[in-house]
Amino acid sequence: MKTLLKRKLSIVFLVVQILISAALVGVTVFVGAIPTKFIAVLIAVMLFFLAYGVFSQMTDKLYIVGRVLCMAICLFYIGGGYYCVYTYSAIEEFAGNQVKIDRLSYIVLKDDAAQSIYDTKDYKFGILGVNDRANTDKALAKVEEAVGQKPEIGEYEDNDTLVDALYAKDVSVIVINEANRNLIEEYYKTFSDDTRVLSTHSVETVIEEKKEPKKDDITTTPFNLYLSGIDLYGDIEQTSRSDVNVIMTVNPNTKQILLTTTPRDYYVPLSVSNGIPDKLTHAGNHGVDCSIKTLEMLYDIDIDYYVRVNFTSVQKIVDLLGGIRLYSDFDFTSDWGPSFKKGYNKVNGKQALAFCRERHHFANGDYQRGRNHQHMVEAILNKAMSPDILPNYAKLLKTVSKNFQTNMSAKEITALCKMQLDDMAQWKVKFANANGTGAMRTTFSYQSRKLYVCLPDYNSVDKISKKIKKYLAATPESEVQEDEGDDTGDVKKPVSSDDSASSAAPANKEQ
Repeated sequence: MKTLLKRKLSIVFLVVQILISAALVGVTVFVGAIPTKFIAVLIAVMLFFLAYGVFSQMTDKLYIVGRVLCMAICLFYIGGGYYCVYTYSAIEEFAGNQVKIDRLSYIVLKDDAAQSIYDTKDYKFGILGVNDRANTDKALAKVEEAVGQKPEIGEYEDNDTLVDALYAKDVSVIVINEANRNLIEEYYKTFSDDTRVLSTHSVETVIEEKKEPKKDDITTTPFNLYLSGIDLYGDIEQTSRSDVNVIMTVNPNTKQILLTTTPRDYYVPLSVSNGIPDKLTHAGNHGVDCSIKTLEMLYDIDIDYYVRVNFTSVQKIVDLLGGIRLYSDFDFTSDWGPSFKKGYNKVNGKQALAFCRERHHFANGDYQRGRNHQHMVEAILNKAMSPDILPNYAKLLKTVSKNFQTNMSAKEITALCKMQLDDMAQWKVKFANANGTGAMRTTFSYQSRKLYVCLPDYNSVDKISKKIKKYLAATPESEVQEDEGDDTGDVKKPVSSDDSASSAAPANKEQ
């Protein structure tokens, strides 16, 4: 011991090692994603190396080796601490992200003289009278601010009558939400060529929170999570149609997950439509909160959380996972090129996206696409809950933070990670699919012409509602038995999910 006390530099090395060790333990505890048993092992390893460090400094032969080892250990601990902080910051970046962005464009015909909204002082503006009126009024306020007077307006019931008014020159400029552009161009094929955007005003809105508090402990309380897949690339905060509508019923006590898919064209009242039915996918144009409330009304359930992704998200996440092992029910070649065989396929991000988007090569079209979405979610969950992702874990989270939106808190996400690392449980995943019959109907979004819709089979909806509640109430002693059938429909005619009036109408029967 006297030898150690004489070597003051050795004492400095040991003190630094102790401080960095304590800091790493503190960081792992703060992040909350590491199980206690792993932290205990970490502390034991640290104590071993610290004891060796003390011993090495008490000898004349090993003290140099001990100092070198001390520096190496400290660098390793610092790297581990950085990794933990990087991981947590990535989680915090996307956790609780509840902002939606609507882009309102002022559009004139291509040969119009106006070059900006400052040139529209005497113009008549065409707007939607009811649909998305709050955002439209904010856009009109910007016009008033620019030209110094309230603009003259004409109100129209839907996008068709609004665009018709512009072509007929009943109005000189129209205000549209860019989320509706795809809908418009499916009917007015040359709309973008015939018009110009004078300016675009972005409206940022905080997504409305549910009034009741979140679950006390997400690792012991079953919950419903809504997975929304929007039909665009790029900024995840943009509003757009939700083409993927999956409810994940998660029971952490029984380690069971029920994936329920609802067809994008389901003809149901939206939470904002005052009882007028519309296609479920159009709820996404009003924000993820509208989709959630609409599904809650349909199934008589509460949805606690949501996850929102787009085309970019799926492609990047699958690539960073190193690809996934994805099950296909059929042999087919997608419209985007990649081919798939019946059974399991190893796919990258581009192939995974093509798999999710395909519907034309299936006799039951959108229903099979919904089932493919369930296969995709299951494949991603299986890969994400395996040790294979650890090399790219931090990079994956950082990428997800820019292409992923959720109202889960960082604490809840890390608690789920900690639970999975602690027990490495194999989850049982089951599927349920809502059924319906194809028809042509007017909708809340399009009241002047009929669109293809899927009329709900409310017997199927009721079965799914009961099944979701059964999964939520299950305990380890009374878990939902796997031999229960799902609610998948068997479609007789091809299903088309186009918004065009020429869409084929399917029929289906329940298995």
